[in-house]
Amino acid sequence: MRYLTYNAKTFRNIEYMRYLPEEVKQEIEIVSKVIPFKSNNYVVDYLIDWENYENDPIYILTFPNKNMLREDQYERVKRAVDQNLSEDELYEVVNSVRLEMNPHPAQQLTNIPQLNGEKLPGVQHKYRDIVLFFPTQGQSCHAHCTFCFRWPQFTKQLDLQFSMREIDKVIEYIREHEFVHELLFTGGDPMIMSPAVLSGYVDKVIDAKIPNLDTIRFGTKALTYWPFTFLPSYNEEAEEMLNMFRRITDSGMHLSIMAHFNHPVELENEALQEAIANIRETGAQIRTQAPVLNHINNSSQLWANMWTKQVNLGLVPYYMFIERETGPYEYFQVPLAEVYNIYSEAIRLTGSLAKTVTAPVMSAAKGKVQILGVVDNPLDGKKYFILQYARHRDYSKTFKPFLVEYDEKATWVDQLTELVPNSI
Repeated sequence: MRYLTYNAKTFRNIEYMRYLPEEVKQEIEIVSKVIPFKSNNYVVDYLIDWENYENDPIYILTFPNKNMLREDQYERVKRAVDQNLSEDELYEVVNSVRLEMNPHPAQQLTNIPQLNGEKLPGVQHKYRDIVLFFPTQGQSCHAHCTFCFRWPQFTKQLDLQFSMREIDKVIEYIREHEFVHELLFTGGDPMIMSPAVLSGYVDKVIDAKIPNLDTIRFGTKALTYWPFTFLPSYNEEAEEMLNMFRRITDSGMHLSIMAHFNHPVELENEALQEAIANIRETGAQIRTQAPVLNHINNSSQLWANMWTKQVNLGLVPYYMFIERETGPYEYFQVPLAEVYNIYSEAIRLTGSLAKTVTAPVMSAAKGKVQILGVVDNPLDGKKYFILQYARHRDYSKTFKPFLVEYDEKATWVDQLTELVPNSI
């Protein structure tokens, strides 16, 4: 299997692009100036139905289109390209559009901790018990999702990245915060790193024997976009990656692969299924998560099918998210009322083992807000959403239900009015 990477400069050479009208190719080149575009031959050859590309979920998931920008934003970038501006002048226009797209949602810049008075720019610590680490070499992906809430990680022209190499500082920080017991490697995608580089980080964590650290997690889309990461028969480095997983579990720590699946078609390939079996053999667990996305997976039956297939493959459904208010949010957003209906119908259609999922959830400024239900209040004749924080910056405020006024058009928590204002 070849590992070819396609981006806005090279995608014209892909054989399957013959299906695309010239106008569509030009649109991709314009939009990809703003929304990072990257794919590879596994996604292009095995996951996309090119005979129906316009409606194909994986095509929409990985190939940007002009509707992902507002009309005025698209025209500004197109005009800049048509005028043959210098690279600096072009990216001044591009970056002005990016800054209009809420590049740091949920106040994530406030999650950067300090160690001995020094900021740790590649670390986030929002919730009491878990630290996120962004290794510098892992700030890319095998392919880019067009909806990605971490899209600024892939833009070099703006100084918006979280990343660092100093794992020793992360270890010291965790050791000093005894309530931290989970370390999440994230990005980008840490699985884009070679096993040798990633092991350089992981083995130091294992060797440190931090008494309060009992779980390592990897957030990754590699199972979907490049399963050969875990297939020794195709990739000579795969056994080294799997051996690293074994070292983690042999050390007594729990290892969880936080896998991202957006559509059932991603679960159908034999390479993916073999990769899942290889990972589970190391003692690791695989948990799944994804947002509800317009144009891709806003269907109850689809989610029910996806969760059922995941359970049958030995995966644990973990989170159904609501798309974050960043990047091409307006294109992918689904009203909260509709998301709740999608979830409630989907969960009814699944067996018991799929009901582990926490859903639907918004990763907002104060924490992960879960929609528990919708009720009619006989006292005032109004309808309300029942919400709770499944996670909160202040852990004492989790799992305490509260009411907000029902709004069938609202797409995010800050558009809702709380019955007794004190939580949102």
